[in-house]
Amino acid sequence: MEPKLHNISFLGNEDLWQLHKTAFLSSEKFSAGSVLKSYDWATEINKQGKCVISGFLSKLEKDVFAILMRGSSPIIYAIARSIYAKTPTKLKSHIDSGRLLVVSQFGLGIERYTRETATLRNKFILDVADEIVFAHIHSGGMLDELRLREGVTVRVLDEEAG
Repeated sequence: MEPKLHNISFLGNEDLWQLHKTAFLSSEKFSAGSVLKSYDWATEINKQGKCVISGFLSKLEKDVFAILMRGSSPIIYAIARSIYAKTPTKLKSHIDSGRLLVVSQFGLGIERYTRETATLRNKFILDVADEIVFAHIHSGGMLDELRLREGVTVRVLDEEAG
């Protein structure tokens, strides 16, 4: 099924969409060094109270999400599927508190993410972010290609050659 893009759907505090957004993305493959750098980065972001937008899909992104959830920074969770019909239990209290916004640019009928929807979601994140941080980029990986194709300037915490 070809993913259909449409207007952005929101679940949660839509006021967060107006904040300065720092994108955080990581390759599926990452080094031990990028783990420590990402944890330190997330801890500092929590101290600063900056808003982070990510898909929180890769292992390292999920770890950073857990760190951010323990703090008080606003979070925008961009999903690579249609917006949830029912709020996931693990997100409900954070959405209800007003510090978490779930967003999707996909129409109805996209129930699971795919590599294609994840790529489109990552491009969307880069398009709406004011700052971009890549935890780790593996040469030739999806994020490296996206960075090169889009010509964006990013801060890379850890990068390795092919």
